[in-house]
Amino acid sequence: MSFLDRVRQRHQKLTNPVSEDLSPRSETRYGHDPFRFMHSEGSSFLDRAATSDDVYAVVNLRARLMSGLKLRVYRGTGSGRTEVTNGPAYELLKHINPFWTPRRLYRMDELSLCLWGQSFWAIEKDQFGTPIEIWWLKPSRVRVVPDAKGYIKGYIYEPANGGPPIAFLPDEIVWFRYPNPLDEFSPLSPLVAAQRAAETGSAMLDSNRNLFDKGLQIGGFVTPSSDVKTFTKEQADDLEAFLDNRFRGAKNAHKWAVMRFEAQFKAAEVTPKDAEFAQGMNLTLRRVCNVYGVPSPLLNDLEFSTLANLRELHQFLWADTLVPDAELRQEEITEQLLPMFSGRPLHAEFDFSSVSALQESTTSVWDRERQQIEVGSLRINEWREKYGLPPVPWGNAWWAPVNKSAVNGATATPQTTTPTEEVQTDQAEEMMSMLDLQTLEFRHGRFALNGHSLSGRRRKGNE
Repeated sequence: MSFLDRVRQRHQKLTNPVSEDLSPRSETRYGHDPFRFMHSEGSSFLDRAATSDDVYAVVNLRARLMSGLKLRVYRGTGSGRTEVTNGPAYELLKHINPFWTPRRLYRMDELSLCLWGQSFWAIEKDQFGTPIEIWWLKPSRVRVVPDAKGYIKGYIYEPANGGPPIAFLPDEIVWFRYPNPLDEFSPLSPLVAAQRAAETGSAMLDSNRNLFDKGLQIGGFVTPSSDVKTFTKEQADDLEAFLDNRFRGAKNAHKWAVMRFEAQFKAAEVTPKDAEFAQGMNLTLRRVCNVYGVPSPLLNDLEFSTLANLRELHQFLWADTLVPDAELRQEEITEQLLPMFSGRPLHAEFDFSSVSALQESTTSVWDRERQQIEVGSLRINEWREKYGLPPVPWGNAWWAPVNKSAVNGATATPQTTTPTEEVQTDQAEEMMSMLDLQTLEFRHGRFALNGHSLSGRRRKGNE
């Protein structure tokens, strides 16, 4: 018995069930209302937040990076899998529709997920039921219709021109969404979580703008040199006109001033309130970044970081945020889109090989492979083949360091030499035992060269 069958059976056994379905009847007719966890169509906050500098910067950074990934389709799994380079699925993901490219589609998906927590693909099929086009649907115009038997009965789309709603079957839509433990038929929008920080940042910007527009802004003060002196109204007006005419604008910057009387200049410093505003703006940016999983130093918040650790920050962004989100999306494509194609099962994967932040540096790769060669897990010819180099005659052997040696088994003790070296060593010792280095004589006979006895020659020379 399936899970849904057990749930339906449980509802039938209730004496006063709330509903005989898994969802209210209104939802099966008009669709599920997701706007508790995302902003609805025409939301004033959504319009403000989508164009907020903090939200825009964070969301577009994610969208630019995610849209650069290439989606690949494979048959099989593990080492036996093969990439699909032709066929309907390959052509569909390469040519989305006559007006959109894959990069545009993936960017819109990421923007939608960041703003609404979900994204929809409408699948156009040919007469044989094979998908031929993908069309992006605005998430705030789509409602999910739950079903007691099939989990999802379909989708309802409200056109932007105000026409009648358009119904889609479950196999005509691919639905991406962030999991929501509070409501499985609604996404959990990150923007809802970041709403308070975004609104605070916008309010601070508005307040600061009003301060500049309507407040008193003074660049500095010109006062008499001492308290016993004062400027008359005429002197003050003349001095103001002189400074304005003589030193206003970039072309008059840093000129020397020659005064007819002694005066004192004081610059207006940053007030504590101004400093508090700057710190507050950094705080709201960090809170928005926390919601979206983006390190704030990547958006010019360098108070506690520098450009020296930029690579590590990009690694954190990809490893902790973008890669898990991309894997969630590729599984939805494998689960919802690819079964629409006939033939052997397919699965989709994003290619991360072009992401520089996820690749090892050249020095790290060389150190790792050198260690593999030293311990014998990688042969030199295997390493050369990996980089397209021809093999060498001595490249299939393990060139062990002189302070290491092999063992015969799990219970054997390390050998001082290899078997081949033992044979060579035994022969050398046998020859050395036969040769007397002091007298150049063989212990089992004299050594003769060209008929001359070396031992006799040596005795004659000694005489």
